[in-house]
Amino acid sequence: MIAYAAIFSALYLLLSYSSSSVFGPLFRGSEAHCFRAMTMALIAARLAYPGGPIIMSFVSGFLLLFVPAPAAFLYLPGTIGAGVSYDYFLRQGNYKTNCSNPSKVVIGSVFSGIVESLIVTAGLFVIGFNFTELITGLNQLGFDSVGLIGILTFSISKNLILSFVGGLLGMFFIKNLKKSI
Repeated sequence: MIAYAAIFSALYLLLSYSSSSVFGPLFRGSEAHCFRAMTMALIAARLAYPGGPIIMSFVSGFLLLFVPAPAAFLYLPGTIGAGVSYDYFLRQGNYKTNCSNPSKVVIGSVFSGIVESLIVTAGLFVIGFNFTELITGLNQLGFDSVGLIGILTFSISKNLILSFVGGLLGMFFIKNLKKSI
């Protein structure tokens, strides 16, 4: 399980780093949420036993501590929260069946994305992060008074959408891998 967690963590970080290199500041690393959801779906389906997403989240979280970003230490609890919530959701019923059920995988991915977003955004508020870039961007889109609720809504919405896409990608690969085996 640890070997698989390391492999899927490496895939997650490699895809995230590569896309950040290609897109640069356009997404500011947001696409990592999509790849996190996809790789958690893949490890859960591959192992078909509880605990894979949790161990992957610990490995990924510790590796993310070395990302040169402001408040990178918040990635550890955020990623662990995502893994625990994803694994918890799949444990509701038959884990092995849930790992290949499209709706369970996608809903679990979205649920884990919301948990991750809440943890990291709350942590940023606690440490006094100013969200200047986000507020400026939202103001340019016509949202004049962006406060706590606006920042939380944007953060959760972005992560929800990207986790949804990641869950769909995970299901695409799971279905295609099952056909080829």
